[in-house]
Amino acid sequence: MMSTGVILAIGFQLSEFCEGGDSQMNALIWYSWLGGIIIGTMIGANLVLDEHCRAGPRNVVITGSTRGLGKALAREFLLSGDRVVVASRSPESVHATVRELEENLKEGMVTPGGPSKINLERAKVVGIACDVCQPDDVRKLANFAVSEFGSVNIWINNAGTNKGFRPLLQFTDEDIKQIVSTNLVGSLLCTQEAIQVMRSQDNGGHIFNMDGAGSGGSSTPLTAVYGSTKCGLRQLLGSLLKECKRSNVGVHTASPGMVLTDLLLSGSTIQNKQMFNIICELPETVARTLVPRMRVVKGTGKAINYLTPPRILLALITAWLRQGRWFDEQGRALYAAEADRIRNWAEDRTRFSFTDAMEMYTENTWVSVFSLSVVCAFIILSSTGSSFPGT
Repeated sequence: MMSTGVILAIGFQLSEFCEGGDSQMNALIWYSWLGGIIIGTMIGANLVLDEHCRAGPRNVVITGSTRGLGKALAREFLLSGDRVVVASRSPESVHATVRELEENLKEGMVTPGGPSKINLERAKVVGIACDVCQPDDVRKLANFAVSEFGSVNIWINNAGTNKGFRPLLQFTDEDIKQIVSTNLVGSLLCTQEAIQVMRSQDNGGHIFNMDGAGSGGSSTPLTAVYGSTKCGLRQLLGSLLKECKRSNVGVHTASPGMVLTDLLLSGSTIQNKQMFNIICELPETVARTLVPRMRVVKGTGKAINYLTPPRILLALITAWLRQGRWFDEQGRALYAAEADRIRNWAEDRTRFSFTDAMEMYTENTWVSVFSLSVVCAFIILSSTGSSFPGT
């Protein structure tokens, strides 16, 4: 990007030698630069859209996926034609979730204007009970996924718990044990097993650990135990980036921001819920943003975030419009229950859209955009070569 700026600066210097005044040439350069950004973004978005549509079925394992964000992620992967392993501690919850997602797929197959029928025909969901704190359960989960699908392309460590908002002194020994075991030990065991599976595959795979409050080392009063586990996961990422440097396994983080799930709402106060109106989103909304990025991720060490700076800024600017969005003044929920929200799931969430692709492109490829803008600028400069002395 620095070289792009140097080239543009040279272009402006050259424009000073033009006959008939330099303001006209400067205007041409600025308009070509702006046009380059627009054209480059549209071309890049189409490339992202094409890549997403051409991407073959992904084999995905999601822990903690019988409710909340985990289940929403599973739905989104299925909508893209992927094959998903649902996992949770409770066999009954796993069975119920698999049956529910299978019904969603059947509904999507017959919904006019819904997602691609070809995508849904190749989608498949299976499930197995797994306590991520138990090494034997984690091994069974990995073996189950490989036996069902032959390989694992994406493994998401989504299982987590919080136990409410309160000072550390009010947490019981059992609370602390469960939080650390699920959030940290569980992620360590699952990551270890996923690496072993993916290293044996020709195409490797990608592992995602879910970020949360405290992951950057900031203080998390009233959720000190939860925050410390998330900080530990960030340190784990740094270590694994070096350990897996020469392998075909990518290790990443996914940050959903603040999602309206039981994990967030447990122990929340009325004041908390008023803040949730401004910054929180439903699981389905967050999953719609995260899944396409997970499907096409490359390399290692990527951070896939929902709550990006532009979204935070938009939320703050429109805070007055968001009052009462999810909760009323007494803290009572105003949003529809999950069953009602997903009844028209396939119809409402039809397909990966051009705007989704444009957002993905602009997040990571500004160098390409600026490079194309430079090309456009010099095309215009070349076409006005008669303005330079001696031509």
